[in-house]
Amino acid sequence: MNDIIHLLPDAVANQIAAGEVVQRPASAVKELLENAVDAGARHIQLIIKDAGRTLIQVVDDGKGMSFNDARLCFERHATSKISCADDLFAIRTKGFRGEALASIAAIAQVELKTRRAEDETATRVVIEGSQIKEHGLTVAPAGTSIAVNNLFFNVPARRNFLKSDATEFANIEEEFNRVVLVHPDIAFTLYHNGKMVLQLTAGNLKQRITGIFGTAFNDRIFPIEQETDFMKIGGFLGKPEHAKKKRSEQYLFINHRFVKSSSLNFAIESAYTQLVPEGHHPPYFVYIEINPATVDVNISPTKVEVKLQDDRLVFGFLNAAVKKAIGEFSLVPQLDFDYDKDLDPGNVPDGMPIKPPTVTLDPNYNPFRSTGSTHKVTFGGGSGYSAPKQPSGMSQDWDSFLRDIKETEVAPSPAPQPSQMKIADEEPAEEPISAEVFLPIYKKYLIVKAKGQLLLINLYRAHERIIYESYIAALKETPVVVQQSLFPETVTLTAAQAEILNELKGDLFRLGYDIEPMSGGNFAVNGTPVNEEVSDIQTLVENLIDDYRSNRMNHTLETEKNLALCMARQRRSFLKPITTMEEADSLLQQLFSCLMPTISPSGKKVFEIIDEETLKNLLK
Repeated sequence: MNDIIHLLPDAVANQIAAGEVVQRPASAVKELLENAVDAGARHIQLIIKDAGRTLIQVVDDGKGMSFNDARLCFERHATSKISCADDLFAIRTKGFRGEALASIAAIAQVELKTRRAEDETATRVVIEGSQIKEHGLTVAPAGTSIAVNNLFFNVPARRNFLKSDATEFANIEEEFNRVVLVHPDIAFTLYHNGKMVLQLTAGNLKQRITGIFGTAFNDRIFPIEQETDFMKIGGFLGKPEHAKKKRSEQYLFINHRFVKSSSLNFAIESAYTQLVPEGHHPPYFVYIEINPATVDVNISPTKVEVKLQDDRLVFGFLNAAVKKAIGEFSLVPQLDFDYDKDLDPGNVPDGMPIKPPTVTLDPNYNPFRSTGSTHKVTFGGGSGYSAPKQPSGMSQDWDSFLRDIKETEVAPSPAPQPSQMKIADEEPAEEPISAEVFLPIYKKYLIVKAKGQLLLINLYRAHERIIYESYIAALKETPVVVQQSLFPETVTLTAAQAEILNELKGDLFRLGYDIEPMSGGNFAVNGTPVNEEVSDIQTLVENLIDDYRSNRMNHTLETEKNLALCMARQRRSFLKPITTMEEADSLLQQLFSCLMPTISPSGKKVFEIIDEETLKNLLK
């Protein structure tokens, strides 16, 4: 019987392995940048065209390679970082597996130019689909330039899976940030489609953070620093008031390598308990240095996942360090007593005895005893209202007090009929829906009686539905009127955020936001929607872009629906409490005028009908 097992050709094996290392253009960017850092470069340029589809080029002034090394570096498992298995437990370089360049060369057209400082001539290597096309001498400055052209040119299926240019460039920028944040002593420059997107000079860590995320981060972060014989922690933490719903500004590094760890992330975020709203996440830039022998980075080809020898100890130490840093910078709310110099012992004249304060109680005092007058009760400095005092006698006083509380019993009603309440795709009700009784609960819910039915409404979801449909109408039919600002505000964004905002500014104008691009990732907000309060336009735009980008990466929403959904989520946070019957009526009429009043755009139930069966189930 013939043998059926055979070795795959090198080209096929390389393409299979490349799928693990190079999943998208950002993967190639990560590997090339890390190689430049390992080469000892002091200035690194990243040049991108068409979000990496056409060109990814990294130019550095590192130590370069010899003639033979320039050819050998494209062989699989060829590396200068380790030489034996024991070296895997003492890794301090970015790369060590020897797979990156071989994987990239298997699925792209690559040109390498490199020269060592002591060499008179440079080496040029051209490789296409793992096949060497040229290997000779050329002229080039000291360092290395590697250009990756037409990524996935021989793997069309993988190329077809790439997302839009904005999405792919956002991923490239994220990988770029992960490298530059851990090497503030190296200068970096990023170009996209012939334009300089970001230029970062060598400096300290805080300068690097503000260089990437904007000068606003000067006031958003505070340092963390702790050191023991076991590990060292440094970096910056975000102030609780700047927490976001997206984890877009959370960076954790172990031994100068970006890592993802759900347990260590929880160690940091749990220290913020009761300081940030539920569902929000604080920004942080945390750097951990630990003995490399206690960290296994050889888990996956991307080297992002790690295993710690004593993860519980690292978790506890990190959590305690974050709590200490928060406490040191007085971010935890504390009791604040007004200082009175007369109570300071240092201000007491010499010879005067210090007497402890005393409190005198009237044992005959009765707050319910009638004096024929009224109590004046004032709320929040207002004019207040008067309430009659209760008659004398404690038992009689409480009986009289309780008799004034009247219970309103709501009789159970049958389930609503189609003619009683408007739902999706129905004709409008003949009579407008109006509230008969309403009761706000926890500022988030509203119990309202309308059309003989009791409804429990989630106010945030109801407003999200109302705002969403109004934005859809504005994008398709009737734009919102723009109210021009006397003094335009400036919004500063990262390169990827700026690209998305440039893509959306036409649609945002139809929603009432007049935004004009300026230089250096800055945008001028010349106008906002009329009759709409916008207190912090910088945060609103940042959260909008993060949400929009997340939806686009994870779903297949149309641009208009995605934008309307993201804007509705941002605007629902401006919800005002329902305090009058007119406001309850307005909410009901707007909600049941929507096409889908029962479900929010996020897919959550907006309201529940409270009938007798519901009450029985609650009180089982």
